[in-house]
Amino acid sequence: MNLEFFIASRVGRAAKKSFSRAILRLAVIAIALSMVVMIIATSIVAGFKQTISEKVFGFWGHIHVTSSHSPSSYAFEGSPMSQDQAYYPAIDTIEQISYQVEKVPLLPSIWQNIQSPFSIVALLLLVLMGWLCTKVAQKYIKKGWRRLLIVGSLAGALTLAIVQPYTLTPVLVEQQTAGGIRHIQSYASKEGIIKTKNQIEGIILRGVGADYDWEFLEQYIQEGNTLATTSTEAKNGILISSTTARRLELKLDDTFVIYFVQAGNSLARKFRVQGIYKTGLEEYDKRFAMVDIRKIQQLNNWRPFKNYGTELYLPEERVHLLGLTPATGNNWAMVADRMQAGNTFDLSDTASRQTVISSRVAYVHNVGIGDTLSLRYQDTDGSPYVFNYQVSGIYTPPVGAEILQKAIFVNWHSIDVLNQALSKQISGFEIFVDNLDDLDPFGEYTNFVVLVDQEQYASTIRELEPNIFDWLNLTDTNEKVILLFMILVSIINMTTSLMILILERTNMIGILKALGVQNWSIRKIFLYNAAYIIGYGLLWGNVIGIGLCWLQMQFGIITLPEDLYYVSVAPVQLNLFAILALNIGTLLITLLVLIIPSWLVTRIDPVKAIRFS
Repeated sequence: MNLEFFIASRVGRAAKKSFSRAILRLAVIAIALSMVVMIIATSIVAGFKQTISEKVFGFWGHIHVTSSHSPSSYAFEGSPMSQDQAYYPAIDTIEQISYQVEKVPLLPSIWQNIQSPFSIVALLLLVLMGWLCTKVAQKYIKKGWRRLLIVGSLAGALTLAIVQPYTLTPVLVEQQTAGGIRHIQSYASKEGIIKTKNQIEGIILRGVGADYDWEFLEQYIQEGNTLATTSTEAKNGILISSTTARRLELKLDDTFVIYFVQAGNSLARKFRVQGIYKTGLEEYDKRFAMVDIRKIQQLNNWRPFKNYGTELYLPEERVHLLGLTPATGNNWAMVADRMQAGNTFDLSDTASRQTVISSRVAYVHNVGIGDTLSLRYQDTDGSPYVFNYQVSGIYTPPVGAEILQKAIFVNWHSIDVLNQALSKQISGFEIFVDNLDDLDPFGEYTNFVVLVDQEQYASTIRELEPNIFDWLNLTDTNEKVILLFMILVSIINMTTSLMILILERTNMIGILKALGVQNWSIRKIFLYNAAYIIGYGLLWGNVIGIGLCWLQMQFGIITLPEDLYYVSVAPVQLNLFAILALNIGTLLITLLVLIIPSWLVTRIDPVKAIRFS
């Protein structure tokens, strides 16, 4: 039988009738309140981090891939990139990957630092201090001087231990991600100015296509519907936030005009409000609206809506393609008069791939009538293409007409075919991962494996929006401070209660000492009693704390200003593992600290204690 536990249980029951009953109740209440505050704090912080992270990630994606030529990772007016990439959409089949992280092995680092001269001297001082205390100091040095010697040796050893230069040798440890890549989608952006009858406001249009995952945004649609990005034609529908709708006094199905600046010119386009959403991310809601990606491609003059004009210069070939149509075929008369061989071709045939070239071009490329002329071309985003024409005629340009010496007359539709022959142009891609903890490994993997040798760059959302994540990290600091203070409250209350219990049981302590019970056994009696009080307080703290969190999850009792906190209701996420760790940590830390005040038992004289009443 455990004697200490048996006596502790008897003391606990007897305490119900003693004057310390109220003090012990206060201790239980303090422990319970501390646990309630800790559970609520950790649950709300976890809820904040999860909810806000999901909103930010859901709106923007986890990883952004943009052209290296773009002025910023957002690429609102950035350089276009081709949608036809080797990793799109195949990257969403990538599952777990291995990556390396730097870690410092504890034992090898300690052993490496112990071998330094400072550490050796510090250890020698500690050994010398121990020898003096056990062999020499007790006989020849007075108690006061002995204490001074011990403190001085400890201070010297500690100083040497602190001032020595420590070296840490990190090693690369291979780890594996918890999940893989879930989804990839393309996007395009364009800045504009909304103008209504009474209001004007800047906006950033975010174009999305048929590959867009609406799962996140659908839950925040307040009115209307999402965009029909799978339709055969680009519609004028637009999704705006409730913030924008309120500021501009717009309602569902209202139309308004957005003005854009393109190549120094002002463009105006009319849009119809197809839906109104509210994510709660005020900073995003007031800046962004969503449209069909094809509208952005048209506005940015990107493929497949790019206007290649009637003249296209081919730098690699150093020639000009002069595109002609029946309406712009006036040059045919000059060409016909100077035809050296062959004939002109029919401009009304839009599928024609015939050409009339100058004699110089024919000589340089060594082609004649009926031969195929192949011309290399690289578009502005680096996309390569080869024009293949059949030579139908060769003409002699006028003397001194240098441009005509390098001119190749073709049907205009053969130039515009680039819109169909080359891939669509976009601002970039958004990549979603399965597990948020894998964000940084997949960011590096995308940059150094997927995008290797490409003029593209991947940025994680943490890099793009550091302010929000710094704010979330600050909540972690607040959480740690709250937990520290609550544990301190528990320690102070239990220390006071334990000392009251010891003083109240002074007579019992004297009797036990007179019977030969060791000091540590007596201290264990009171520590068992303290553990019972702490456990009882933790039980009620868990019941109340978890109950309050459940009520908040079900009914949203605590509300918040959404413009400041990004959520309208305080989010709560119960983590059973975290709650269990809080309970075990509070119990162990408090009991370990209570070993110090239980030392009061050793100072009680049995004779005086027995006489004490």
